[in-house]
Amino acid sequence: MTKTHNSQHRSSQLIEVKLDVAQLEIGMYVKELDRPWLQTPFMFQGFRITTDKELQQLRSVCQFAVIEVEEHYWFSYQKHHLAQKTNETKQSNEPPKVTVPINKTLPEAKALYDKADIEIHQILKKVNTAEDIDIEPIQETVNGFVKSVVSNPNALLWLTRIKERDEYTAEHCLRVAVMGIAFGRHLNLPDEELSLIGMCGMLHDVGKMVIPNEVLNKPGRLTAEEYEVMKTHSEEGGRLLSEQSGLDPSIITTARHHHERLDGMGYPSGLKAEKIPLYTRMISIVDAYDAISSARCYKKATTPAEALRILYDNRGSQFDPDLLQHFILMVGIVPTGSIVELSNGQVGIVLANNPQHKLKPKVLLVRDEHKRPQQERIINLANNPTTEEGEPYEITQALSNGSFGVDIVEYTKPKEYPHLSEFDWL
Repeated sequence: MTKTHNSQHRSSQLIEVKLDVAQLEIGMYVKELDRPWLQTPFMFQGFRITTDKELQQLRSVCQFAVIEVEEHYWFSYQKHHLAQKTNETKQSNEPPKVTVPINKTLPEAKALYDKADIEIHQILKKVNTAEDIDIEPIQETVNGFVKSVVSNPNALLWLTRIKERDEYTAEHCLRVAVMGIAFGRHLNLPDEELSLIGMCGMLHDVGKMVIPNEVLNKPGRLTAEEYEVMKTHSEEGGRLLSEQSGLDPSIITTARHHHERLDGMGYPSGLKAEKIPLYTRMISIVDAYDAISSARCYKKATTPAEALRILYDNRGSQFDPDLLQHFILMVGIVPTGSIVELSNGQVGIVLANNPQHKLKPKVLLVRDEHKRPQQERIINLANNPTTEEGEPYEITQALSNGSFGVDIVEYTKPKEYPHLSEFDWL
């Protein structure tokens, strides 16, 4: 729900935002609580927080509250909130630690990912046929994603490397949701915010369902007229989602504004940096990264390293430079799930990246130097291991899925590794 507040100098939109009570501040206007007003110590339904006592009372009786806030203030609040979180991350100098080994989380993550794949296809189909969307199942799945990412983000990030060119829009939404959640985890954001970011990612491109297929999947460069049609997907997405009840305003805003740029040259509204909300800036980075590094009917996939270089070249003008720096640290030059060839000819799959050493991830070796299947073992390149000849292991190139008979899908299935300890997988 949105309202317009007119003043002598400008018009400012009022929006409603659901917040954890720990995020409430003096000066905020509380419109709704998560319980009847008569069960609280507050005399009036709807009030502005003016004292620390009121803050403490809210936090003692409620978990969530809905505030009514001017849109421009909310953007500033999010920017300040991000600055606090990124400062905490810089002070700790490392992302949250993995608590569950990837071999334990991968089968469950795969089942969750497959379920979400079905659900996002159903949602996009309903949008295409103008049917009402049932948000609850996708919200439950996103909450499952959050739980998986919090315990070990590498399992779901591995699955985002499985790409089908002919199923781009649905699987792109799925990948953006997963990477968005992992990005938020890297920034130490709380679980409820990770869930919201995941929903923003999952639904950011629903507007593409109203774009004519001959434009959406044209196997060649769009004409100027076709590009203008394509650009309408963001406004259409915002419109479609605004018609759904119970959606957080951030989800609608992200769908409408994920193609805005910091320099104001984006669309549809030409918003500049201070007007683009936090989640929208995060999703715009993830969206661009996945789009650039994916094969489409009109282009080959760009390598992850080249995709990151393109994003980096556009820092400050298109993408938030601080956020982009954190995203690069999270993804790594060689992302989790990539198939790589090492300097001695062995072939492996990247299990996890090392933020302090971007080219030295943890690798599961699956082929020997002659490209024959071998007993799998894990090496951590950050520990500078050496080959039998005493030479250091180095990644020489990233390989496409299926190279030398290595299919990453096969490694998402339950498999026993009795010769490897749980410590090896962490």
